[in-house]
Amino acid sequence: MTAAAKSKPADPKGVPKISPAPRPVFKMPGHLLRRCHQIAVGIFLDECRTFDLTPLQFVALSTLAEKGPLDQAALGRAAAFDRTTSATVIRALELRGLVDRSRSQRDRRSKIVTLKKEGQALLDAARASVEAAQSRIVAPLNASEQEQLAGLLEKVAEGNNDFSRAPRHDF
Repeated sequence: MTAAAKSKPADPKGVPKISPAPRPVFKMPGHLLRRCHQIAVGIFLDECRTFDLTPLQFVALSTLAEKGPLDQAALGRAAAFDRTTSATVIRALELRGLVDRSRSQRDRRSKIVTLKKEGQALLDAARASVEAAQSRIVAPLNASEQEQLAGLLEKVAEGNNDFSRAPRHDF
């Protein structure tokens, strides 16, 4: 009997319980998701280099294009950005002349972020490159696997949304 088996309590039939071998770190879902994130960002930056656009900037611009002007906090919630990330991304977009920030008429402490025509033009021009990046990310998979992966990732993200440091809120 192994030392591992000796240290485990026996099941009701007197058979020692043997723990399965630990999963190698490189096979753990969290590690694989982190690696895939690194790869996805690298591919996105490669495809969108002519637009000097990051994935987070693309999400912010797309959210504004879809939802219209939003206060910074609402934009962060819709895009699943924490406060610091939201402020950093919005500031970079404002400096590039892609969005405008103005004081809210309802709440003077709040800033409203509006997509400018230059931001919409960049979004439109970059869309084909963003789609190319998405295709490259999932290129090792066949069409059925690509659909399955997207569905599973959405299920994991939605099912664990409340555990995020920046949960996504759709409104």
